[in-house]
Amino acid sequence: MSFPLPLKLILAICLPLVAVYLTILILDYRSSKREALTHMENYLIEVAAHEATALDAKLSTYAEIVRSTGQVLETFAPRKDADLERFARANLLAEPQLFGFGMALEMPAEGGKTQRVAPYVCRTADGGGLESTDITSAAFDYTRSDWYLLPKLLRRPAWTDPYFDERIGRILMCSYSVPVLRDNEFRGVVVADVSLENIRRQACRTRYLGEYRIVISSAGTFVYHPEESFVLAESIFSLAEWHHLPALADLGRTMIAGERGVVRLPDYRTGRPKWYAFAGVPTAGWSLAAIIPEEEVLAPVHARLSRQVYLLLTGLGVILAVVVAASGWVTRPLQSIAAAARSVATGNLDVQVKGIDRGDEVGKFAVTFNKMVRDLKANVEAMLRETEARQVIERELQVARQIQTSLLPLERPPFPHRSEFSLDADNAPAQVIAGDFYDFWLLDEEHLVVVIADVSGKGAPAAMFMAVARTTLRNFTEPGRSPREVLEIANRLIEADNREMMFVTIFYGHYHIPTGELVFANAGHNPPYLVRQTGRIESLGPSTGPILGVFPEAAYENARAVLQPGDLLLLYTDGVTEARSQSDQYFGEAGLTAILQRLHGQPVTTICRAILDDVNAYRNGEGQDDVTLVALRRSADAAPPA
Repeated sequence: MSFPLPLKLILAICLPLVAVYLTILILDYRSSKREALTHMENYLIEVAAHEATALDAKLSTYAEIVRSTGQVLETFAPRKDADLERFARANLLAEPQLFGFGMALEMPAEGGKTQRVAPYVCRTADGGGLESTDITSAAFDYTRSDWYLLPKLLRRPAWTDPYFDERIGRILMCSYSVPVLRDNEFRGVVVADVSLENIRRQACRTRYLGEYRIVISSAGTFVYHPEESFVLAESIFSLAEWHHLPALADLGRTMIAGERGVVRLPDYRTGRPKWYAFAGVPTAGWSLAAIIPEEEVLAPVHARLSRQVYLLLTGLGVILAVVVAASGWVTRPLQSIAAAARSVATGNLDVQVKGIDRGDEVGKFAVTFNKMVRDLKANVEAMLRETEARQVIERELQVARQIQTSLLPLERPPFPHRSEFSLDADNAPAQVIAGDFYDFWLLDEEHLVVVIADVSGKGAPAAMFMAVARTTLRNFTEPGRSPREVLEIANRLIEADNREMMFVTIFYGHYHIPTGELVFANAGHNPPYLVRQTGRIESLGPSTGPILGVFPEAAYENARAVLQPGDLLLLYTDGVTEARSQSDQYFGEAGLTAILQRLHGQPVTTICRAILDDVNAYRNGEGQDDVTLVALRRSADAAPPA
């Protein structure tokens, strides 16, 4: 191959220099990289061990306080509630990082009876004081809580899994509790609540850019993660499964076994390597890992390499300046190509470079440019066709939504000729088509069938599964067949062809119009609320059977409730209670019951619309999940049951 003279000079001078300098750069880079990674590995191991030990020491301190209190209560039984409260306050003042402290005891009372005493003291919202609560008068049954059941059943101290306390603290926390035993008989529980915010603050103290920490529970669930949506909602195993990273699952198993070590794994999102150093927190059965991206470790090495490359390029630039004056003849055809490129930038895809018939690199560049413009034109035309096809699909999805809507009861208000009850429903999909559905129809003149369901997943698959479930329920509902029997038949039919392992939660009930009696079966659905005319709210829970469509031999039970004149029954899907705000707070059952208490006497249409509006406002209009509501009210002038 024949080169022009300036190029020959450039090659003769630059190639030997470049070869020698590149060899030095490669050797220096490898050495610097090895040294940086070794230093970072040692640093991470030390940090993980230190942080895990510090966290374990804190948890051990909290546990010792609770155990000491339990031993005191086993030996000396306080006679007054005030003594227990002072005990709790003293422990909180002694350990500022504890959030709450309580004692749920069974104390002897007059007449040989047993009295439950459960004082609880926790820090105020601003953290500047303490407030007391008697949880025996709270709206929930504390004896069903993990912090009470675990030590009672195991007869030994136990840490609970982290959880969000919606009732009192409204924070992320975990609890350590010990049983109080006298004469080997269970007398109650002493519990301390630890705010996970303290763990978060400690884990945020990092030294390197990109470095972060995670803490996982004994089940692999994230106790702390920089992405707050992962805390208590994801585990290291779910991330490994979702992103197909078996090595990450292996790391999770090693961590929950309490081992120490360091590994290099790809990031679950970007695939870029990261270094994980981990150590166990044996007191709670947790594990802590210090993590840093490899690219951050090697950033100084790369910066040094960049400086060296810059020096090389500067030297070559001086050499090139000597011969650039003689290479003007090369630039003229390049100017023609540049003009053509500017024309392409204005949208002219029919331009072609002409008059350059040379066999050197410039000529080849012109040929390549012309081919590139032709290919670009073809790609633009293909993109336009693809856009048109996507618009067709979107129109088809809109039609699918219209078809899906037509499957739901359309008459508003439903059953206008029946004055014994009022009924309304609403369905707001997260995507174009929904997986939630509701249904109601008259089984006979005295029975109304009411259904609400939530299919797993979203979009077209969930909508198709919804249509199958709705049709199956309709086909096998008949007089004399109880809700339990209908769900068991539907479960067997749907499970037989459910290859994708989708499932549906269903609340299915028969409402007896003359008496207000509701016979129902609940296949893993959110328990509905029964709002009495007085405003008192009752939950129709728990479920009477498992989710539908997965277990072939699933069995369901019938349950009953009676709507008195003026009472309201509200059915809803988890899109209501699991709606999240921009600050990642859940709407929750508290938000729903607040609306019901405020509007329980309003018409059912007003209640459904108010709930839907409040949920949409809470999540700032962003569709996170399907929202479906059904409201049934027994008329106030209906005859009471005999």
